[in-house]
Amino acid sequence: MSRISRKNTALKQTLNNEPAIEQDQAMETEEQEPALNFAENPTNEESIARIVFEANASADQLARGHTVRLSGAKDIFTSEVANVDFSKGIITGVKCSAVYSDCSEPVTVSLNLFNTSEQQPNVQNERGWLHAPQHTDFGARAAQGSAGFKNMLNILPYEKSRCDVTAYKPTDVANDRYIQQYGSYTNENLWDGVVAFPGEQYYLVHKGHVVLNVIKNNWEQLGINVDDEHKFNGTYVQVPAHVFDRVIKDLEAQVLSRMPFTNLNDIRAQFTTKQASKFSVPHEEGVNGKYKILVELAFNYQFPPTADKKEEEE
Repeated sequence: MSRISRKNTALKQTLNNEPAIEQDQAMETEEQEPALNFAENPTNEESIARIVFEANASADQLARGHTVRLSGAKDIFTSEVANVDFSKGIITGVKCSAVYSDCSEPVTVSLNLFNTSEQQPNVQNERGWLHAPQHTDFGARAAQGSAGFKNMLNILPYEKSRCDVTAYKPTDVANDRYIQQYGSYTNENLWDGVVAFPGEQYYLVHKGHVVLNVIKNNWEQLGINVDDEHKFNGTYVQVPAHVFDRVIKDLEAQVLSRMPFTNLNDIRAQFTTKQASKFSVPHEEGVNGKYKILVELAFNYQFPPTADKKEEEE
């Protein structure tokens, strides 16, 4: 008997063209239920951090997109909950409190909100996503952002102040029941509590494993009724390997890879404007002259339940 190692499973919508399985019973009635507002989710503790991003960049740098990385993030984003994973922050709101710009052109400020998601999560912004001109050699087109960044606000030429404006407030973040159930899992720890036998086509799976809950809710499709299976030592359930592997692949492809997580240690702001040759007023110091642009943002954030907290609740 040996503890199973992490398998290199590919991210796919389905396995062998089989229909995607349902993750829990709530999904069966998802279309009939109102969308959940994650920002108002009372289950998790929510915190606020106010941050100033400052860009000092030339016209050419702004045209290419000047990125400012937040330093000291661990000291800014804090939590009273022990053992939180700061790579799994959930931004539940972004508000602009102040701006400053000495640039003669509008500047778009964007954030890498979903910098851990392998696939772009389908997150709706209650305030609407900002579509700003994206300038290329072939002209300009309106876009929500680029290269993993989402547009937050537009700073006007020579703007020196601004009242509080909410730039981002999610309305249906990957529906938070998934966050509650699967937020603490990774592609690696999904294999915790699983035992394999060399040469056998089944695993022994701990009775509290999340995959067993998925199998229970899809037993007709998967052909196994977990409740009827014998428990070894009253703890482990025998599950066919192909069934377990399929559930793992569906969880990875349909849930884990689309979690709207933000690595709070890697928050970045990008400042972008039109091509330097199209500036209405050149910088007084020439092409190498630096523009100063600042924005103060207030971040509402929280974390998914940790594995320890979930065990306590159970």
